Amino acid sequence: MKLFNSFKSNKELIIKTEFVNVYSVKCDKKEYTIIIPRKVANKHTIIHFIDNTICWEQVPRFWRLAGRRYGDKIPIYKFDGKILNTIFVLKGNPGGDEGLDNGIFRSSKKYDENYVNCISYMKFKGM
Repeated sequence: MKLFNSFKSNKELIIKTEFVNVYSVKCDKKEYTIIIPRKVANKHTIIHFIDNTICWEQVPRFWRLAGRRYGDKIPIYKFDGKILNTIFVLKGNPGGDEGLDNGIFRSSKKYDENYVNCISYMKFKGM
């Protein structure tokens, strides 16, 4: 609850892109980088963690009409520097993810300050 409360009261918007908002938050003498996508994930969303990039794939709802079962992988954020205390917060429930716990990305079960930690918004509220 402490980090979430600090986020609600002291967040500072660093970067605002078409796809994500990146915030800086100080809590317990540590500085956190919080990345939140601007869209809400649903059962037709697949999040891909490739090398040092987070990609968002929206599978067509009526894939037979689209003529394919896959969507376009759109890179929403690329890491090219410091990743200490970085948290990727996902709103909604995606249909799946690929590449989590590989490379620089960690799930909430394997939280590590030296990696990009990927958590749901509900878990973030409990931090």
